[in-house]
Amino acid sequence: MSSSEESSSAALSPSPPASPEASVHGPPGLDRLVLHFVAAKRSLSSTSHVWRANEVVTNSRGLIEEIAVLNARNAYARHGVDDQISVLNVFRDSVAAVGDVAEEEFTTTLATLDEAHNRLELTLSKLKKTVVDASLQRRVGEHAADSEDNAAAGRNGGLDESDDRTTDRTLYDFIDESRHTGILEFLRSQIDFYHEARATLNQAIETMDYSIRTITDLLQNDASISASGPQTKRTLYDSVTPPPTITTLFRSMEGHAAEMATSLESLVSHYDLCISALKHTDGGGEAARLAVQQAELRSLPDEDESLYRKKDADTMDETERLEMLRVLEDDAGQVDEVITDLREHAEGMEKQYSQLSQHATSSRDTHRTLVAVLENLHTLKTALPAHNQASKVFRHTSTGILTTIATETSSLRSLTSTFEHFINSYSLLLREVARRKSAETQMKKVAAKAQKELDRLFEGDRAAREEFLHEVGEGLPGVIWPGAAGVGRRWVVGRE
Repeated sequence: MSSSEESSSAALSPSPPASPEASVHGPPGLDRLVLHFVAAKRSLSSTSHVWRANEVVTNSRGLIEEIAVLNARNAYARHGVDDQISVLNVFRDSVAAVGDVAEEEFTTTLATLDEAHNRLELTLSKLKKTVVDASLQRRVGEHAADSEDNAAAGRNGGLDESDDRTTDRTLYDFIDESRHTGILEFLRSQIDFYHEARATLNQAIETMDYSIRTITDLLQNDASISASGPQTKRTLYDSVTPPPTITTLFRSMEGHAAEMATSLESLVSHYDLCISALKHTDGGGEAARLAVQQAELRSLPDEDESLYRKKDADTMDETERLEMLRVLEDDAGQVDEVITDLREHAEGMEKQYSQLSQHATSSRDTHRTLVAVLENLHTLKTALPAHNQASKVFRHTSTGILTTIATETSSLRSLTSTFEHFINSYSLLLREVARRKSAETQMKKVAAKAQKELDRLFEGDRAAREEFLHEVGEGLPGVIWPGAAGVGRRWVVGRE
């Protein structure tokens, strides 16, 4: 009992019982009736819970309708979005496949190019390590000094007339270096062109990946919210019961509202019973007025005015009155319990309404997410032709570059073969030089031997001529053989 109720009871009766409980075993007196009346009137403030319950049920119906509409729209949109994402992934994979195929071909082409380049480097290394024989270098120098045309030819072959003639030269000095360096520089430029084209395609693929990833992230975030909603971290002791459905929540709220209406009806009936008991008790109206004023309760409703009007109460014998008082006393002990039940039902409704509101919020969030996803899909759709064109351009460019690299690689292999033939020819040249030197030595020996024999024959001829002229003297006229006194012809072995 509150202090205000105690003060009200003291004011109503000059000689109150020592305790209100003292009258429990008999019919309640005026003081106790007033206390029950004040408590009953205060309990009617629970009407606000019932009004709130009615408001919650009405709002819940609107939320359920909104949720149903949004869920239908969301399900239809999500199905379409999933189909569009599948199509986008297929399109993205087809664009990426163009790059993957070209990359495999490029890798194979580069392997072939590396093989040809390694072979060329090995051949060039042999050229640089092969020093031209000194005798050949002298001959080349003499030949270059004797003939201006040959000097020009030497410059075309990689020789420099300003070089010291005694400087050792290698076979590398006799090739046109610009031939293979030009091919290699051109190949490097083609490789750079390929990487630039591939970077452009990769940029298009990355743009698509970012757009698709943005969409899927939006959908995944929304799915996690709608599936579980705001919740605390679970422990091993938490139950794993699924969250209530919308139908379950609404039916439970309707049940709470019905229970609250029944409880309020019982409180109103108890209040009416208190008024009736006070009407059939002398001084009940005035005592009730003073108690209400001291308890600072709001003004009495119209039906309470009957307590102060000079009207006769309904006829009731003593037996009926005692029965009424007994029922009132029994009901009075249950008022607090009924009020507690009303509050619990109200709290339960508020909690369930909050859960229903979360469903509505989730549906609204999903709807906003899908709207954002559809906007992103529309933006991505407008960019698809550019991505497709980038794929076509890359395919055309890479095909041309790879064809060019293959052609230049073939030229590089051909040039390497030429250099290898040059090395082999130089080996044959050295053998040929040795053979010719040997042949010339043999010819010199034969020529020297022949020259000795010719000289011997010439001397014999000269001695015979002198002997002939001595024998004939002047006995033989010169007109007969004018050349009789001539010197014989001398034969000399010479080199052409």
